[in-house]
Amino acid sequence: MPQRPRPENTTVATSLIPDPFQMWREALTKLEGNVNSLVTGSVDSQELMRSMHQLSTLSLGMQQAFEKAIGAYLARVNLPSRKDVSELAAALQRVEDKLDLLLPTGAAGSAAPRPPRTRRPPPEEVAAPAAVAAAPAAARPARAAKRTASRARRRS
Repeated sequence: MPQRPRPENTTVATSLIPDPFQMWREALTKLEGNVNSLVTGSVDSQELMRSMHQLSTLSLGMQQAFEKAIGAYLARVNLPSRKDVSELAAALQRVEDKLDLLLPTGAAGSAAPRPPRTRRPPPEEVAAPAAVAAAPAAARPARAAKRTASRARRRS
C-alpha cells in the first residue's frame, strides 16, 4: 500500500502575494520565543532592547505586507481600497466647499415661491372662469340677433 506524503514533506506552491497568515504564525512563534526567554530571566537589558526592536520591526513589516496583499487583492477584483475611498471623500468635500462659496448666502430661503408649472390653473382661478362662462351663454341670443340683422342688411 503506497504511503501518503506527510504534510512536512510536501511543498506548497508559492504565489506572488505573500501569505499573511503564514507571516502571522512566524511572528507569533518568534514573539512566544522572546517572551519565554524574558520570563526565565536569562536576558539582560541589551538583549531585551534588541528583541523589542526586532518585534517592532517584524510587526511593521507584517502590517505593510498585509496592506500590500489586501491592496493587490482589491485591485484584482476591481474594488476601491480604504485609501481610494478617503481620497474620493476629500475630493467631494472640496467640491462641496467650492459650491458653497459660489452660492449666495441667503439664496436658499429668500427666493419667492414659484407656482407649479402645470397646465391647470391655480384653484382660485378655477371658480372665476365658470362665472365668465355663464355670462356668454346669456349673451348668445343677443349676439345671434345682431348677426342676423347684419346679414340681412348685406343682402339687401
